[in-house]
Amino acid sequence: MQLSEELARTFAAMGRFLREREGDLSRTDFAVLIRLAGQQCTRSRDLAHAEGLDPSTMSRRLSSLAERGLIERHPDPADRRAQVLSLTETGRRALAQERDRRVDLVTDTLADWPEQDKAQLADLLGRLADSLEADRGGPTAGQSP
Repeated sequence: MQLSEELARTFAAMGRFLREREGDLSRTDFAVLIRLAGQQCTRSRDLAHAEGLDPSTMSRRLSSLAERGLIERHPDPADRRAQVLSLTETGRRALAQERDRRVDLVTDTLADWPEQDKAQLADLLGRLADSLEADRGGPTAGQSP
């Protein structure tokens, strides 16, 4: 198989794997909370752009997160007409729990892999993510979901 086909198959399998074992946060919720935790995006329109979503879709997602007490909105000091978003303490805990859950799922799946293979996989995936983000003009290493 071609590399692109293997990547597509891997990403699809990972998506199914996470959906079948979904926690309290959806993939989009998780991505939004990561961006807010890293202060990569703090406005709704920036989050929508970063996640490739329509602004109205992002607005509904943010309303849901706010209703669940995971984020809060504040007037933007630079533009009082706009709002900036931040994680609440509840949001930080939910994000930490979801990160731990996802790490456990992947760790359990790779439990019988040799350490060298796991390290090589992590290195290569990190390089791939860096290249994809650089081509897109996105966050640098360690900042993507």
